[in-house]
Amino acid sequence: MRWPLLLPFLGVALGEGPKPFPAEAVLLRCAQVVRALEVQALYREDGTTLVLLGQERPLLLLAVERGRPFPHLGPLKGRPLPRRPFAFVKELSLARWVVALPGEYRCFVLHRGRVVGVLRLGEDLEPLPLPP
Repeated sequence: MRWPLLLPFLGVALGEGPKPFPAEAVLLRCAQVVRALEVQALYREDGTTLVLLGQERPLLLLAVERGRPFPHLGPLKGRPLPRRPFAFVKELSLARWVVALPGEYRCFVLHRGRVVGVLRLGEDLEPLPLPP
């Protein structure tokens, strides 16, 4: 039998894989991403403004009513609006906990102490885009 050929697979068989990051490292990365969020697109849906935030890709979708952001769980629909800055984007912060799931980490985005969205990071701590 050729043991040298099987050695690279031995770690996988023993359950050795990528080591999870400590919560502090995940929170630090989430904070970097939140500070860099920009308005990518705006939509109008049933009297509510939907704000798509991201960097190169869309990462977070929020509903805005009377200048305050709220979570938006539904699919992105409505008519496009011209982009404009929103003051609340600079007020976004993070909760002090992280949820680790298989294949991703989740950080909770806050506005004035209320959860308004969830930012997802992959196992490599790169932001995961919103599902289509």
